[in-house]
Amino acid sequence: MEDIKFLDMELLIKRIHLSKSTIYKRVSKNTIPHFKLGRKTLFDIEQIDQWVLSGGKMENDLPSLPKL
Repeated sequence: MEDIKFLDMELLIKRIHLSKSTIYKRVSKNTIPHFKLGRKTLFDIEQIDQWVLSGGKMENDLPSLPKL
């Protein structure tokens, strides 16, 4: 079996059970990890899994630790 690293929109919908319009809104607001390859929007499985586990927070949305 081939290891899949990236998801297209249809595979992402099946994986996280959000509607296509919700995902596109999050893509346009940059609140879900994604990247563009030409006109195609792709999602890295590891980044999506981390995003789901963090409650839908992007890494840049998380507070930074104070510098000592």
